[in-house]
Amino acid sequence: MKSLKRDLILSLICGEITSWFLILVIKNPYVKEFGGLAKMESLIWALPIILPIIFVAGTLIGRAFSRLFEVISQIVKFLEIGVLNTFIDLGILNFLVGLSGVTSGLGLAPLNTFSFLCAATNSYYWNKFWTFSASAQGYGGQRKRWVFLRFLFISVIGWGINTSIVVLGTTFISPLAALSVGAWINVVKLTATFVSMVWNFLGYKFIVFKK
Repeated sequence: MKSLKRDLILSLICGEITSWFLILVIKNPYVKEFGGLAKMESLIWALPIILPIIFVAGTLIGRAFSRLFEVISQIVKFLEIGVLNTFIDLGILNFLVGLSGVTSGLGLAPLNTFSFLCAATNSYYWNKFWTFSASAQGYGGQRKRWVFLRFLFISVIGWGINTSIVVLGTTFISPLAALSVGAWINVVKLTATFVSMVWNFLGYKFIVFKK
């Protein structure tokens, strides 16, 4: 019961934080496709209520199916944290794009690096203490430092994958289906995030937080 209460509280927090970074994406002036949402302002500000409920539902479903396969609950937690990290990454990137006006090419690299590092730092702590419950494994002293170094190693490779896709995708591929430059950045960024997320899950599970 204590474990269930902890999971529900953490999923609520995860969903709440996600909602505010999603609002940053929606408010990016370079994403013209979101212009029509101005008439749905009340729906936008309802996200901090809607998303936490969705996250809690996902956690409950994951726990129910974990009776069959224990890893399912772990995957659900990782996915929820992955959504949170994605929107931290996207939210900060969209905010910086809106401030700087940089929408393609190498100029996006430092902006993407900063947003990715913020998301990666968040990812470390959430995955350590919730998804993989590393705190319960007695990670301390020298071993704790090695865990963090392994995390940095996996994350640096993930950053390289992520930033390369963002820079190359916005530089050499024109926006598809008449998308605005802001929307295209997010399409490319989501693709980069999915690819790097697969790498990160495998790296975190089998290298960083392995038992």
